[in-house]
Amino acid sequence: MKKRTVALYGRNLVLSTIGACLQQKQEFRVVQIEGSLEDYLNKMGTARPEVILFDLAMAKAHFAVSLMHHHPEIKLVGVDLTTHKMLVLSGESSRLLTIEDLVTVIEKRPFPKEI
Repeated sequence: MKKRTVALYGRNLVLSTIGACLQQKQEFRVVQIEGSLEDYLNKMGTARPEVILFDLAMAKAHFAVSLMHHHPEIKLVGVDLTTHKMLVLSGESSRLLTIEDLVTVIEKRPFPKEI
C-alpha cells in the first residue's frame, strides 16, 4: 500500500499532536514544512503531499487561496481544536455551464450538517 503524504504547515502543539497521532497509522507519512510553503513545494517537485494540515487559528488566509490556485491537487485541511472544527479546502473545480451545474455543487455535502 502506498503511503499518503501529509504535511504539517506550522509548528505548535495542535499540529505536533495531530502529526504524532497520524504517524502511528501505517498508511500515512507525516512531514513538517520548514520555511516557506512555496519553496517547500518547489523542492518537492512531483512528490508533493496529498494533504497539508494547518491550524486555522494561526494561519493567514491568503496562503490557502494562492496554494489552491497554483496546486489544485493538494487538499488543505485546517483544524481548530478550540471550536472542534475542521475546514477542508480543495482546488477541485467543476464545470459551470448551466444553473443546474451550480445547484449540484451547492447541494453537494461531503460531511453531515451540524446539529
